[in-house]
Amino acid sequence: MTDVVSGACRALAHPVRRALLRSMSAGECDVGHLCTGAALDQPTVSKHLAALRRAGLVQVRVEGPRRCYSLAHPETLRPLLALLEELANRDDAAER
Repeated sequence: MTDVVSGACRALAHPVRRALLRSMSAGECDVGHLCTGAALDQPTVSKHLAALRRAGLVQVRVEGPRRCYSLAHPETLRPLLALLEELANRDDAAER
């Protein structure tokens, strides 16, 4: 169990991965949509999505040539993402 928790925490520690998860919190997204939203190229987004998949945070659905990603556990991840965002905002405010 510790390996699962550690892997999820490592995946959530990266700001790009949290941004990708926030994009998916509204619903399923294809890679092109995630690239546009994150202003990153496809190989970079794919690398981060692979880390999120390994951590068990996202799932993928293949639709022809498209890969569509969604939160694996939205009922748990949405509140967790909100907490992490609030903590980041507090940290930003403290630095000012």
